[in-house]
Amino acid sequence: MLPFKPSHTEQLTCSFFDFNRHIDILRDDQIHPIVSGNKWRKLKYFITDVQKNGKGPIVTFGGAYSNHLVATAFAGNHFHIPTYGFVRGDEDREFNIYENICIDNRMTLKHVSRDAYRDKHKLFETYARHHPGAVFLDEGGDHPLALEGCAEILDELVKEYDYIVLALGTGTTMEGIVKAVVEKGLDTKVIGISSLKNNHSLDKRLSRYPQGYWHVFHEYHRGKYAKMDDEMMLFIKDFSLETNIHLEPVYTAKMMMAVRDLYLKKFFRDNDKVLLIHTGGLLAFPKY
Repeated sequence: MLPFKPSHTEQLTCSFFDFNRHIDILRDDQIHPIVSGNKWRKLKYFITDVQKNGKGPIVTFGGAYSNHLVATAFAGNHFHIPTYGFVRGDEDREFNIYENICIDNRMTLKHVSRDAYRDKHKLFETYARHHPGAVFLDEGGDHPLALEGCAEILDELVKEYDYIVLALGTGTTMEGIVKAVVEKGLDTKVIGISSLKNNHSLDKRLSRYPQGYWHVFHEYHRGKYAKMDDEMMLFIKDFSLETNIHLEPVYTAKMMMAVRDLYLKKFFRDNDKVLLIHTGGLLAFPKY
């Protein structure tokens, strides 16, 4: 296995939330410096299945700044599984830190136009014609086996929570948690903070589970996906200096700012026990 540190839960003590003393944070960001947060949870059983069945390469997808591509490249290299990544966008430019880490970990990258990227299955089929053992892994690690790894979060918690809150991209991690909450019959509601504007495919995805177990907030995307505005930059810096917990602007900072706003709006009751999940993704962002 990869040299992981175990994840742990700690109380969040911070002046931003001094009106509530029942907030914990799951530090999945400390699992691994590259395959961090929910990335390994989503890859764990998929990698095991590929090894068991002697398949490969793993063919997957992501943007130019995809933590998922980096994690897949690193894990594939560690387990001696070839990896191939389709990158959204074929502009003429130098490779960034994410792409260079992928290449350093022996992932073959193929940059394709944004139009071509929309049909990921067609891209995979074209590649698989010449590589019969190739296996498809969707963007962000979205796969049925990923749900199993994400569901294990519930097994690691030492107490029950009224709410579990996390940032959302594809919604894979949230679905795994909601699925586990329903199966275990817990009195817990999972709250997702969407990082993309109007990504209502998340609601469609989760609609197979009873509405009382989940809710997605769409109003905290801040108008952009991976750009950091001045207010967010100041929030990230102040939060880090006070807690020594580092956030990034794509997911975790939006989630933490949303939680602060929801507390101020009295969405949570004073005695609610709330767990925030730090899903990692700190690779290319400064630590204050």
